[in-house]
Amino acid sequence: MRIVAVGDIHGEEHLDALRASLAEAPVADLVLLAGDITHRNDIDLYGRVLEVFEEALGAPIIAVFGNHEWSDSHAEYRMTYPITFLAEEAKELRVADRSIRVVGSTGVLDRPTWWQRTNLPQIASEYTRRLQALDGLLEEEGFRILLTHYAPTYRTLVGEGESYWDQLGSKRMEGVLLRHRPELVVHGHTHRGVPFAELQTGQTTLQNFDRGRAIPIHNVSFPVRRDVTVLDL
Repeated sequence: MRIVAVGDIHGEEHLDALRASLAEAPVADLVLLAGDITHRNDIDLYGRVLEVFEEALGAPIIAVFGNHEWSDSHAEYRMTYPITFLAEEAKELRVADRSIRVVGSTGVLDRPTWWQRTNLPQIASEYTRRLQALDGLLEEEGFRILLTHYAPTYRTLVGEGESYWDQLGSKRMEGVLLRHRPELVVHGHTHRGVPFAELQTGQTTLQNFDRGRAIPIHNVSFPVRRDVTVLDL
């Protein structure tokens, strides 16, 4: 199973570079879009980016909304484009003769941004709701992929200013990941983080030895990778 994943195209800002990157990409079975595909909620521009994927790959697309796909327009995105958008939802599908479950969400911030605190007074409780919803959605067994916009860990935020990691991602989500251990985690949003990290509890004593496998976490933000991310699973 080959997946092409990317986020943070921001419309015209990286569209030409995306087109060049996809020209070199191998055939894919599935495309995952980690949000901020457009810029400042330009819905028509989102469609122009989708056309690039469809022309280059022609594979099914699953997407989550970023902070540039504004929440009051989510219904319009769903009605306009025939791809799968996930917002605290899961999609079961068969890819390359394998059954997989993609769980998707914009994600969670440990601390809302200044703009969010000023303009969205209920956003902190919304993040708690999302955290609980994702916890439940990842309980299912099978091959599970978590797709979010915001980073579901601090480990891929290295390179960003540590003082605002809590406004780029969520350490609270690390507990959800370690409890359910999805096979793959994909996110975007951070433009100066690292492209890959693994999450595991580690071992400090014989009593708390972690026998679980490490969880691979891919930051597929285009400004970080300067390319699409190809995952062979």
